Amino acid sequence: MAMRFLCEPHRQQLQRSQAVAEIRWDEWMEAGREAFSNKEWLVALKYLGSSYELSDLLLKRNAVPLLPSLDRFMLSGHFLAECLRHCGEAQLQRHCLLEVHHRLMAILRSPQGAELPLQRNIEISLQMLTRHYDAAGEADLLLTCEQETRRLLRRSVH
Repeated sequence: MAMRFLCEPHRQQLQRSQAVAEIRWDEWMEAGREAFSNKEWLVALKYLGSSYELSDLLLKRNAVPLLPSLDRFMLSGHFLAECLRHCGEAQLQRHCLLEVHHRLMAILRSPQGAELPLQRNIEISLQMLTRHYDAAGEADLLLTCEQETRRLLRRSVH
């Protein structure tokens, strides 16, 4: 289940124009990063959550995922996960990290994903997951995911 931060009217408005959506993503990420650096976690959560949901909408716009859309999705998802950690929401942090990783892996498994240079994105995503599970003292829970990720990366990297 995806986390929701945008109201339905804003979601529909942003789906009408990719250019406007990309501008809003940039603005919200900047506001979220600024609040994050000032340790204003709840303010950051609002902006980073909205950026993350918007990046998901942008990613879904194209039948073939575009690398800039994937980068936006991963960046905003990882920032949101870190913000959730600072808000004391470890389970939501985990959910967000897993959502990003599963999306990247699904794209890698797809016929379109085979043509995309996803190795860097997936390695960063796995690194974020590993850090989270290590901090929770649950690294063993990630072993199967790690093995599958590395197997798919070996298969898809030419």
